[in-house]
Amino acid sequence: MTEVAFVLLVVASLVPSTASAAQRQALASGIVIDQDGNPLPGVSVVVYRIDRTAGGQINPGGGFSENQQATRSVSQADIRTKDDGTFLHPGLYPEIQYRVRFEKDGYVPREQIVSLHVAGNDLGTIVMVSGDVERARDAYGRGFGAYESGDLPGAVGPMLEVVDVFADSDVAGEMLVVALGVLGQAYLQQNQPAEARSVLERLQSIEPDNALGLLDLGRAYAMGGEIPRAIESFERAVEIDPNNANGRFLLGYGLRLAGQVDAAIPHLRASIEIQPNFPPAHQNLGLALADTGARAEAIEHLAAYLQAMPNAPDAAQMRAKIEELRR
Repeated sequence: MTEVAFVLLVVASLVPSTASAAQRQALASGIVIDQDGNPLPGVSVVVYRIDRTAGGQINPGGGFSENQQATRSVSQADIRTKDDGTFLHPGLYPEIQYRVRFEKDGYVPREQIVSLHVAGNDLGTIVMVSGDVERARDAYGRGFGAYESGDLPGAVGPMLEVVDVFADSDVAGEMLVVALGVLGQAYLQQNQPAEARSVLERLQSIEPDNALGLLDLGRAYAMGGEIPRAIESFERAVEIDPNNANGRFLLGYGLRLAGQVDAAIPHLRASIEIQPNFPPAHQNLGLALADTGARAEAIEHLAAYLQAMPNAPDAAQMRAKIEELRR
């Protein structure tokens, strides 16, 4: 498992210059603090230039897939944060993409991609979490391995260890974010909505725009009978990712459960447009259309559901519904 690191870097607009961007060197600066807000001296700041080879991406454990984007260090000196937690990294260039990594013994490393657009770049405040980093990495590796193999229940124990290392910190570390997301999915699979809600609400507080986390949180609310709150989560997820077929379906499903059939239909239609072979969306759209009196189209979608899932547990009920609409 690649070493994990992740931090929100806020790039601010800074001092303009009359020189061309290609001729100006850039300075990257910022401040590193711990989870209690104290300045963190002695943090190693290493900057890597990313050579674009095949559209690399951050992998699930943080870091970058080296077979997709080669990187090379451009830090010529041992740059570390001062006693007040501040740092200054010279010798960079605008319009170049860099990977910035922060490391200190006893703290979870952090890294992120940043594009420099002006001569100076304020990377903002970087928060590093202390803890048993090796324990967290080991547990994360075991938990993510179980998750990838489809063993969600087997991922619960290791991911709880990861969460335990972070204690009550809400710093957006990639290990913590993934651990909370995996736990949420595992608890939902095991019909434990209260446990799912707890970890997924924490995930939302860390990453408010995590669409997948919002969908899972909505599912937890729905399983707990809190349909209005479920709809709010689904709506927010769809705002963030309107082309997610499952998100559109869940929002339409939630609205139909709440009796808002007219509002549900456009989202169910959108779900099918994005993913035509989506049996639950066909079923719910058929039932919603039946409630509005659009019998012919309702039959069409219920038939599509049965064609895809002829042995579904409710297949007999759906066939009876079709016969009722035909009469």
